[in-house]
Amino acid sequence: MKRASIRSLGIGLFLAGAVFQIQHLSISGEIKSSHAINEGAYDKSQAELKIVKQQLAQLQLNLENVKKENSTVVNAKNEEKEDKESPSKKSTSNSILIVQPGMNSREISSELESTGIIQNKQDFEDYLDAQNLTGRIQIGEYELDSSLTMKQIAEKITKK
Repeated sequence: MKRASIRSLGIGLFLAGAVFQIQHLSISGEIKSSHAINEGAYDKSQAELKIVKQQLAQLQLNLENVKKENSTVVNAKNEEKEDKESPSKKSTSNSILIVQPGMNSREISSELESTGIIQNKQDFEDYLDAQNLTGRIQIGEYELDSSLTMKQIAEKITKK
């Protein structure tokens, strides 16, 4: 009997160990599979976050461009409004601008300011640059007067 009871005890312990091992493997397998799902979800959310950040950056660039265009339009409207409101207050100055080969917008702006056609050469340079007209200035002689707006002067001296 001793032998049979020891054998039974050994078989019982073996079965109990096997049950515990199976239970342990099933719990670890669940942890591993849920961990894999979490990693996959994390990677997916990171990819979505990257896309959203790119879209946000593009929207910010678009907003800055619209603000620049809007300020250029507002400035041009204000200049036209000022020119329309006070043409009698200003004494007009007539001049002939001669654009020679090799002249750049800075030289032309300086010439216009020195003859009294424009008030500020930097404003005119900035206007030409904002409108992408610096490379379109044409060689020739232009009759200009101080009653013209920057837009009108730019239209006369540039090719569209």
